[in-house]
Amino acid sequence: MNSQVLHGRTALVTGGSKGIGRETARLLASMGAQVYICGRDRNALTAAEGSLRTAGRVHAHQCDVRDPEACMALIARIENEQGRLDVLVCNAGMSMRGTIEACTPEVMRIMADINYLGAAYMAHFACGLLKASRGSVIFVSTLASLHGLPGMGPYGASKAALRAFSQSLRSELASWGVHVGLVHVGFTENDHDKSVYRSDGSLATIDRRHHAQSQTQTASCIVSCILHRRREMVLTRLGAAADLIYRLFPKLSDALILRYTRRNTDMYRTAE
Repeated sequence: MNSQVLHGRTALVTGGSKGIGRETARLLASMGAQVYICGRDRNALTAAEGSLRTAGRVHAHQCDVRDPEACMALIARIENEQGRLDVLVCNAGMSMRGTIEACTPEVMRIMADINYLGAAYMAHFACGLLKASRGSVIFVSTLASLHGLPGMGPYGASKAALRAFSQSLRSELASWGVHVGLVHVGFTENDHDKSVYRSDGSLATIDRRHHAQSQTQTASCIVSCILHRRREMVLTRLGAAADLIYRLFPKLSDALILRYTRRNTDMYRTAE
């Protein structure tokens, strides 16, 4: 990739202090963009800003995407400081583990607030700037949004909502030349302290994934989606194969998922 292909452009990556978001910000900055990252954890933001400094110009801003006023304030800050926004990567999100029966209504609400509404709020306030720049907005989804999986129903549902939202937004902004993309992320290495919600609302640290796509590889796919203005991407070979089976062989996919569930019942009990 051309190291200066995004020179003079401005990008915002939500959930940019950790994991995939941080590495996406790193790539965008290394390509010449002025990059804003946001997150809820002030310490993580400070650490990320420091680690990204060598890549290029990165600005950290504490923002909870669940708060529409905070989203509006961040977009206003970017407009005031840069006068433009060319790329919005809606990456902020949280996962959960536990059956729907055991999951509390509060956890269900948290999944919707962070994974769906947080992205919707930020895109809503960014529309004006993206129309002016004929820019790109990318929604980071997951393989769990392609077919409901056991033990993470509310999470998958909140991410699946992004597909319909992105399709509507794409139609509404097409005449303005705005690119709207959706990336379904597959198994990706996670930070050592990555946490998910249990069904009771408490947080649990999950094991680091091995034999998975690296965060840099996933970030490269997200940036590729931006540069090539792709509509939708399903990452990893396993993800592409699963998507094909889901669409062409629904009964087979249901049977395989049911078999997997029965073999991993103890895992879901532990999560609860």
